[in-house]
Amino acid sequence: MKILIFGKGFVGSRMADAWPDAAISTARIDDKEAVIKDINEFHPDVVVNAAGKTGTPNVDWCETHQTETTRSNVIGPLVLAEACAERGIYLLHLASGCIFYGPSPDPAGWREDDFANPSAFYSRTKYATDLLLSRMPNIGIARLRMPIDHIPSSRNLIDKLAGYSKVIDVANSVTVVEDLLSACRQLLEKRAAGIFHVVNPGVMRHRDLLALYREYVDPNHSCEWIMDQELVTSGLAKKQRSNCILQSPRLETLGIRLRPIEEALRDTMQKYAAHTSRKTATSIGTPFMTPGSPGPKEQPQPFHFLKQKPHEMRGVILAGGKGTRLAPLTHSTNKHLLPVFNKQMILYPLQTLLDAGIRQIMLVTGPDFAGQFMNLLGSGANLGCRLTYRIQDEAGGIAHALAMAENFVDGNPCTVILGDNIFDENLLPHISSFQNGAMAFYKLVDDPQRFGVMEIDNWGNVLSIEEKPKQPKSNFAQVGLYVYEPSVFEIIKTIKPSGRGELEITDVNNAFLTQHKLIAKPIRGFWSDAGTFPSLKRASEYFATKQQR
Repeated sequence: MKILIFGKGFVGSRMADAWPDAAISTARIDDKEAVIKDINEFHPDVVVNAAGKTGTPNVDWCETHQTETTRSNVIGPLVLAEACAERGIYLLHLASGCIFYGPSPDPAGWREDDFANPSAFYSRTKYATDLLLSRMPNIGIARLRMPIDHIPSSRNLIDKLAGYSKVIDVANSVTVVEDLLSACRQLLEKRAAGIFHVVNPGVMRHRDLLALYREYVDPNHSCEWIMDQELVTSGLAKKQRSNCILQSPRLETLGIRLRPIEEALRDTMQKYAAHTSRKTATSIGTPFMTPGSPGPKEQPQPFHFLKQKPHEMRGVILAGGKGTRLAPLTHSTNKHLLPVFNKQMILYPLQTLLDAGIRQIMLVTGPDFAGQFMNLLGSGANLGCRLTYRIQDEAGGIAHALAMAENFVDGNPCTVILGDNIFDENLLPHISSFQNGAMAFYKLVDDPQRFGVMEIDNWGNVLSIEEKPKQPKSNFAQVGLYVYEPSVFEIIKTIKPSGRGELEITDVNNAFLTQHKLIAKPIRGFWSDAGTFPSLKRASEYFATKQQR
């Protein structure tokens, strides 16, 4: 089953990580032309809409940005539903259970067919869409509530409550992400139509969650407990929050069951603690717990949790080298900081990774101008990512530079891009569908002698790769973008320096080719390596013309 996910946020990304047959589209769902383009290219069996505006830092944003909220939460889903209906594709729309306020007519909780009573503007837009889509065939609506995950995130209820100094203690239905992924997968397989409350059975109070947080994560955590009505009266919120209990009779009729919240919440908090402990130990060399601190009642099982760890695509930008082909411009700066039309060269490969949904990125560069990169890019927060820097003291080839990112990649797959490679093509469908082995990319060129050359058969299979051959077997240049499974670092340790004294990335790719684990994809849009004066000029002229158009 091929799944195309629209929305690369918290839940959409988790779905793509968990489902190897899924890809994420970056198209705006209110742009029908872009939606249709991605559907036609990917040919999905089913579509998931995980896009929408929830507001930053919270739903109060929607009160003052009503037009944007309506476009994302109402118009966009209708456009996507129309595109799917025209092609007979099942659509699963992720909706919100935060459309119910207060006690329900049924003491067991609000049912799927109950009329909601939304108050906040965000809730009104979500409910308006439910009313429309629920009348259309071949559409399922999965309502979730305040997702709880073992992976830290600003959208994770654990991180939210743990970060508040003042917390209300109310009873709610909630959704554990691990159970959500399982339930949604089953809804997709069944092509289930109608509305479904995807919440864990039972009731959770905020005190329950924070008690487990203190037990497993931070025994020193504390907060001030306040009354529900104080959120608005004290200025902590503009609108009263939805607090409600939901029941899920329609899921049960399909045989889809989520774990009771007591079981799921404890299991998730244990995994969350294991995840944060590994992250802390990796970054500073010490565990989170301090000597003498009260420990958890039950120690998590590390091997079990490691199996549960989802893979997160990491990005690596290689921006070292002397840039001698662009001298004398590179006497005073790194070539990747030279302008390509109206912005620095490095921003183009960075944007390629961001468009592919990659948010954890390492930049490898030389010591001479590393400070200039940091001044330009900072931590990456303003760019919507997290940047890490690594200094390559001496040039040793692309594979040598990639090897320096092993600890950063940390057992995840990685996408590697050369800092002078500029693309005008969204590569998300390729990168998000990557599962294992290696993926390389090629482009038809007039001067293949300058590049690693790929020999491709009529079915798109790679037959051979040669580095800068005098007599190329084809005109397909291997471009500076590669996707690898974690074993790439073991392969790099086995290759020898070439006649140029460098560890060649072509040797790495040939190793995967020998194992029958290399696939190659064509680049159909614009590409330039921008490492020479003619190619730098060509790239600048392309983007100048594009902007004028």
